[in-house]
Amino acid sequence: MLEELLRRNRDPDDPRDDQSLYLQVTRGVAPKRDHAFPVPEQATVLAMSSPIPAPSPELALRGASAIRLPDSRWQHCHLKTITLLANVLSRQQALDAGAGEAILVRDGLANEGAASNLFVVSDGVLRTPPKSAKLLPGITRDLVLELAGRHGIPCREEDIPAADLDTAEEIWLTSSTREILPVTELDGNAVRDGKPGALWQRMTRLYQDYKDAVRAGTAG
Repeated sequence: MLEELLRRNRDPDDPRDDQSLYLQVTRGVAPKRDHAFPVPEQATVLAMSSPIPAPSPELALRGASAIRLPDSRWQHCHLKTITLLANVLSRQQALDAGAGEAILVRDGLANEGAASNLFVVSDGVLRTPPKSAKLLPGITRDLVLELAGRHGIPCREEDIPAADLDTAEEIWLTSSTREILPVTELDGNAVRDGKPGALWQRMTRLYQDYKDAVRAGTAG
């Protein structure tokens, strides 16, 4: 079924066409409205795919904007669920403010975006919050860490005080569909010189090279 979904949605004129594959599994439909798990359980499974547009060339020139917002979500942010109302409201608040994403802050720490993971470059070191119940792990996040380790880029998983964003050399947001997004404006102020940084330029090249290797079947 998954192969058919990907084949049906692939662009025949684009050999590099990338697809986003979304899987959703719920506990199933209960015979009556009840918070308890239905017995017997019969899961509902949904699968769909859609093309992922190539990153805009303007991204390398201008980057994106973000704002900081309080994290109003529940205490199990590491679980991927369909209860995304708080994330949706935060993202919409960012869009209404003219920004592309919200960076969520809890107890003085910047943990992640409303729909992305967070990276910060400080003194040439790539930093990202460690996995915990405060954030949702991401495949792209893990790949960036792997590529950093392979290519000798200093990297640490550690708490990031929200105040560190004000002095960061670079800020990135990562996700499967938006890949590695350089944040060049935060809360209306430029991040450093307001342009995507040199380390982002290097990492995005490594990321695209890795994708090419996956397509060619040569990725290690």
